[in-house]
Formats: sequence, structure tokens, C-alpha cells
Amino acid sequence: MGKKYIPDFTDSQKEKVIKKLNPISSRACNNNLFWSPNQESYSGNYYGYSLKRSKLNHCNFKEAIFDHTSFAGSILNDLTFSNDCKFESVYLENCVLTNVLFSPNINNCSFFHSYIKDCSFNSKELRGNHFDGCYIDNCLFENCKIRATIFDGSYILNSNFKNCNMNNLNIEFASIQNCTFDGSSVSYFQLPYIIGVFDNITPESDFSVSLNQKQISIFEYFKNIDESIIYFTSLQEFFPLANLYYVIGKKDIAYNCLEAGINHALRNNNIRMVENYCKLGQFYNLIQISDIQRFLKNVDKRVESQRQSSMYHVLLIQAYRLKASLAENTSKSKLEITVNTNITEANFQQVGVFCQELDNIILTVMSKKVTTSYQLSHNSPFEICITCVGITADLVTVSGFIYSYISRRMTKKPILSQEVQDYIENSNKMFIQSLHNQFDSFESLMDKTQKSQQKPIIEDFRGKIISATVDQITKDFSLIVSQ
Repeated sequence: MGKKYIPDFTDSQKEKVIKKLNPISSRACNNNLFWSPNQESYSGNYYGYSLKRSKLNHCNFKEAIFDHTSFAGSILNDLTFSNDCKFESVYLENCVLTNVLFSPNINNCSFFHSYIKDCSFNSKELRGNHFDGCYIDNCLFENCKIRATIFDGSYILNSNFKNCNMNNLNIEFASIQNCTFDGSSVSYFQLPYIIGVFDNITPESDFSVSLNQKQISIFEYFKNIDESIIYFTSLQEFFPLANLYYVIGKKDIAYNCLEAGINHALRNNNIRMVENYCKLGQFYNLIQISDIQRFLKNVDKRVESQRQSSMYHVLLIQAYRLKASLAENTSKSKLEITVNTNITEANFQQVGVFCQELDNIILTVMSKKVTTSYQLSHNSPFEICITCVGITADLVTVSGFIYSYISRRMTKKPILSQEVQDYIENSNKMFIQSLHNQFDSFESLMDKTQKSQQKPIIEDFRGKIISATVDQITKDFSLIVSQ
């Protein structure tokens, strides 16, 4: 496709207009005119400025004032905000923050739905901030007093809260994976609302719980965990109860709490809580595919029953979000396979047949262990993207059956040359041997590693196996189709 015509203007025309409009004098200009490509340090008063969609790399801010300043939609990489900066009421919604060091106190700031990776928060205090819906990876919160701050719905992994006072932190419904809390404390009443927290702390952890202005060790908390169960039972708070029953090994009761909580949430049109219950159930493998299908059917019925209500459209949006969240399932691995078909719009029903047959295979091979979803392109013939969610070993097994099925269904019926057949056979033998070698190395490494340090090794190994398997399948498909 050729380039589309877009009018341009001479440099003199542009300079004349820019001089007339003088955008630098406007705090609401939404531009990057303040930032020079090669400047390494900035200071100044940015009170009330709109710096939306800024792109900043490799620079420092010293003695800078950020007060009611907006960085919404910005990409900030390798930045340092020194401790002599003011950082208050700063808006960082929908940003990408990588390798950013925050040293000043951070007060009343918003990080809604931002991607935050390899960042350090060395502030003495984080107060009144919003990290709702953030993806936080490999970050460090050190020596911070974190209060009146919200992490609701965030996904936090590979991160360390070191010597942090989180007694007045709202971290309900955040998902925690492979995180440490050395020397930190959290409220007694917040702890069981965190998804995955009991996979990250043990009675031996250097972690304490705040109760009635006292600090009790996590060991003491586990010792008296029945008191917490009785307390939340008295309130009919089913979410913390599911978490607590799971940690003491009563998974059947934990499942009953999840179902009771979902039913209660639906009666109150609270689909957001249905999502939280399902996320908890998925994280701990308490719910199966059949449960998810039943929950979603009940959600659809509830939404439909509110069609004449003024909140119908809100419920509809929440239902769509719930379905997307369950399909994403960030606590598990994903396998994505894209299939180019010869199915045209005239034979659209064949797409449904194709997907149904794949579902039948997956349910037969991995019943209740792998969730499958499909996306169709708008092209003709159709392109089908298959997304399978589950643990790594199950996905490796499923991928082989999907590969075999699609190979049989290929209408092109390619005749492979002996050279290609030999290559595929030898390549797959080498791949299997490579897997064996990786498993041997993994087993050896795990034997030498303390249990508390094994999670990052497992995650790295899981990612490598999934990546290698997908690459091998893609390579085989490419060789066959090219024939």
C-alpha cells in the first residue's frame, strides 16, 4: 500500500504560527516543548502544567516542583526524581514507567492503569496515592510509610516491599505473585483480601500484622488464624474467608465461600466483585472451566434482567470486562496459535465447527485444566487465533494435539519432500532432547536452591519452555505450508 497524501508546510510557515500561538506559555498545551533530546537534567516549577504524552529518556529532575501536574499517557524511561523535588497531586494515568527512581515523598498522585517496571520508590512517605489497576513488575518499595494509598485491582509481581509500614494501606483485591515483604507490616483486616498473599508469605517470613496499634508476627497470625475466620464469618465477608480456608487446606469450604460470595454479589448487581472472586478462584485453582461458564451464564442473566434499569449499560460494560479478565488469567501461562484458513464468509459456519472440534479435543485431553478462547480476523479467508490458558505442562500437551488436528484438516494436502520430512523429524528429535536437557538442568538447579528463592527460577523456566514450544510448532507449520 502506497503512502497517503498528508499536506505539509514550509519551516517558515510553521515557525510563524508557533511564534504567534506561543504554546510554551500555555500550561495546558499537552506537548513536549519543554524537553530537549540531549538534555540530561531539568529543574523548575511545573505547577499546573499539562505535560501529557511526554516521552522522556535518561534524565534527572533536581529541585523541580510537580504540583497538580499531568503526565497522563507519558512514556518515562530511566529517570530520577531526586529527594529535593516536590511530587504532589501528579497525574500519571495510563503511563509506561521503566527504571524510574522516585526519592521525594509522593502525595495524592494517580498512577491509574499504568505499566510500572524496574522502578524504585525510596520515598519516606507515600500518602493518598492511587495505583488502581496497575501492572507492577520487579519494583522496590523501600523504607516507605505507605498510607491512604490504594492498590485495588493491581497485579504486582517480582517486587519487594522492604521495611515498609503498610498498616494504613488499601491493598484489597490486588494480585501478588513472587513478592517479598521483608521487615514490612500490613493491617490484620487487609491481609486476607490480597489475592495470592499466602503463596508469598509463610509463618517463617520476616513479616508482621498490625492489630489494634500492635504488631504481631506472621507466625502468631497463622497460629490464631481461626480467630480471623470467626471474625469474617460474623460479617459474612466471603472473599477473605475463601482466602483463609484455602491457606489452612480446606479447599472445599474455600470453594463454597467463593460461590456464596458470587451469588451475593450478583444479587446486589456487583459484577466487579464477581470478577474479584473469580480471580481468586483462578489463582488458587479452586474453580474449573465448567464453574466459569456457569458463573458467566448467571452474570448474563442478571445483566439481562436489568435491561430496563438506568444502570444496565454500566453492568454490560462490567460484564465485558469480567469476561476479558477471565480469559486473560494473569496467574497462568498462555499459549497462542494463529491459524490461517481457507474459510470465506460464505462458509462462516465452518469457523464454528472448527472451533467446536478443537474445544472437544481440549476437553477430552485436558478436561477442566485448560481454558480456551478464540479471536477471528475480519479478513476473508478467516484467520483464527487460539488462546489457551493453563499451567505450562498442560499447554505443552495441548499444543501437540492442536498441531495434529490442524495438520489433518489442512485442505491443501501438501506433499512433503523427503528432505523436509527428514528435517522435521530430526528437528523435533533435537527439540525433545533439548527439553530433556533443560528439565535435567532445572532439577539440578532446584536441588541447590532454597525453597524461598525458587519462585523466580520456576517462572523463568516456565517462560522458556512455553516460548521454545511455540517456536517449534510455528517452525513446523511454516515448513508444511511452504510446501
